[in-house]
Amino acid sequence: MKIKANGIEMNYELSGEGNCLVLIHGYSDNLNLWYNQTSAFSENYQLLTYDVRGFGKTEVVKTDYSMGLFAEDLRALLEALGIRSACVLGYSMGGRIALEFALTHPGMTAGLVLANSGIGEAPSQEMQERRQMMAELLQQGDIGVISELMTEASCSPGFKDRNPRAYEKLKSIKMQNDPSEYLAIMQAIVGSIDSPVDLGGLRCPGLIIAGDQDGFMYVSTGEKMRDAIPDAEMHVLQTGHAAMIEEPEAYNRIVLGFLDRLKWPA
Repeated sequence: MKIKANGIEMNYELSGEGNCLVLIHGYSDNLNLWYNQTSAFSENYQLLTYDVRGFGKTEVVKTDYSMGLFAEDLRALLEALGIRSACVLGYSMGGRIALEFALTHPGMTAGLVLANSGIGEAPSQEMQERRQMMAELLQQGDIGVISELMTEASCSPGFKDRNPRAYEKLKSIKMQNDPSEYLAIMQAIVGSIDSPVDLGGLRCPGLIIAGDQDGFMYVSTGEKMRDAIPDAEMHVLQTGHAAMIEEPEAYNRIVLGFLDRLKWPA
């Protein structure tokens, strides 16, 4: 479905009833990423998934991208749908959006889940080299090559052989995007990652999910984030970056347990 929010047509799906959980996908993904989560989460909660600006079927408008803009898109979407507050779960890039939303709209945020989303850590030499390689690839705009590379980087070593069906499905989801804004969005992500953030300013409970084989977010980064957030817990799964794809049952159980413990607004 589509609705006008913050000046663009945003694509979203809404299911279930009760307190609202928002799932925010990562870079090069779209709302179809959550195929292992939608039925489990919508059974007892209202579930909102959507295509972040620049991905999926949400309207693409060339602009100056920033986490602040993405957070305002989410605020406008929630208001357009009549949702007053929600727990926001962000994966990778989506975690930066969720964090920005929680910091700027604390009254609308019942809880925050940072899933495989490293924040506040200086980039390693390896990460800097990976960024440069990715920037060069994005300039070519070949969605097939980009999707294959991003899928491989998102999974733990050997996952493609262990579960080829899940691997190919993740790649097919990435193939659904138009990569025309990828480079500009990546530059906005890099700028936000390298900027300091006061995690101590969060006013809601937090959950951190990490993968012990995640090449984008190290477990040590998650531990520092957990210690910096006033009220946070952390769980480590035996996965790469895309934990919701590699270990969906454990992932869903952890998130549902967190939701059950939240003190939702009346």
